[in-house]
Amino acid sequence: MKLKTIGKYIGIASILVLGTSCSKYLNLEPENSTYDDVFWKDGSNVDRAKLGTYSLLRDALRDSRSFFIFGDLAAGNFQVGGDYWNYASLVKAGGFKFSYAPYLEGSLWNWTRFYKIINQCNLIVEHTEAMDSSLFEGGEGEKTQSIAEARFLRAYTFFYMQRVWGDVLLTKNVFTDPQNIPDMARNPEKETLDFCTEDLQYAVDNLGEGITKRFASKAAAQALLAHVYAWRHDYVNAEKMATAVIQGDFDLVDINDYKSIWAGDSEETIFELPMIYSESGNEFSKDFFNAFLADPTIKSKSLSSAWPIDVDLLNESFKVEDPASTDKRPAAVFRKVSANVWLLQKYDVVKYYNNNTSDYAVSNNLVLLRLADIYLLRAEAYAKTGQENLALGDLNRIRKRAGLADVSLSGEKLFEEIFNERRRELIGEGATQFDLIRMGLLGKLSEYSGYYTADRIANQGYYWPLNMRDLLPQNEKLTQNPWWKNH
Repeated sequence: MKLKTIGKYIGIASILVLGTSCSKYLNLEPENSTYDDVFWKDGSNVDRAKLGTYSLLRDALRDSRSFFIFGDLAAGNFQVGGDYWNYASLVKAGGFKFSYAPYLEGSLWNWTRFYKIINQCNLIVEHTEAMDSSLFEGGEGEKTQSIAEARFLRAYTFFYMQRVWGDVLLTKNVFTDPQNIPDMARNPEKETLDFCTEDLQYAVDNLGEGITKRFASKAAAQALLAHVYAWRHDYVNAEKMATAVIQGDFDLVDINDYKSIWAGDSEETIFELPMIYSESGNEFSKDFFNAFLADPTIKSKSLSSAWPIDVDLLNESFKVEDPASTDKRPAAVFRKVSANVWLLQKYDVVKYYNNNTSDYAVSNNLVLLRLADIYLLRAEAYAKTGQENLALGDLNRIRKRAGLADVSLSGEKLFEEIFNERRRELIGEGATQFDLIRMGLLGKLSEYSGYYTADRIANQGYYWPLNMRDLLPQNEKLTQNPWWKNH
């Protein structure tokens, strides 16, 4: 079978593995493709398919805590306790050696689960476009909204993959015969980002404001498009999209209410994935957010089973031991365990059930886009387009909320301080490594330059390797990322 890792997820069966909480649809896999003729005759089934797509995205990001590995561990934001021995090479102390990840190969080196999302989106777009608007309770408007939502999720997924592994296999359509999928070469980044931009422009034009932060909205599409433009270093358009979001109906929460951001549906949040505990659903998880937590937040959980905040980051960026520091974020979302050992507490709402201390859920949502991120992204865009006073305005707005004094910087120092502020503000939110790559700082900041040589950067050693042992036999045209061919 060619390209089995993509093909095995193609077809209507992938939709019915899912649902709002998913489990009740697990056994509804059709026996043949004629089920398509029934499924795509009801607009409510399109809603089921969309809900399944959000569930797939949540599962993909949670797999082996890869969301935090790709965005935070790989950037040196955290150390790892002894129980995470197989994560040790991925962090700063291990030299950011992404090619040694025992028992994590399936989540860190294999992008298959993300193609499950892509194929789901392709199915929704293709079949919904062919459906008559009378099949939707809301008519043509609901039909268009559904397509826009699927295209947003497709763009989010492709863009995420591009930032993790580099060039992807750009599958734009549904394959009708999974047994006969041709070998495919990886597409250049420009093609993928062009496709993401087209999807997101459609989403901006056709999504509404949204009734909850848990689903795609016009503002979410604008915010994601701002990130895509910034990744392409098209800072003029990045600024325009960021400004559109900032002018919308969002506000920075007060620092005294800071933790409400991760409790769900805050006024600062633009897009989030639900993971709040519910007795009737399975959106919550035990083994995801708990990497940041230990006793007493989680009863009897050892510090060796947690990820403490990096010591250098604590002392040099947050200045937690400096009595002159006015940054209020550590007091809001950090907990000191012992000398130089602090844990992140953004995700610390723990729910116990079954009257058993081993049965618990960390009941927080995963925020993927929020207003502070967009202010700082616009500051970056302003800095890169010669509008440094405006960049300082956005930077100092976020600093002021944190209790920090205004800064007055210019040139590279301003640019680096924007990164530093993004790192402080978004720690534990899966963003820092992507910021380092986008902003070109891996070879410039002393913290990273010892690990990222000019040769490693030139050969894209900031992307993750692919598991060629599993993927190559299914696709003979697939190539490894350059740096990891010999490292």
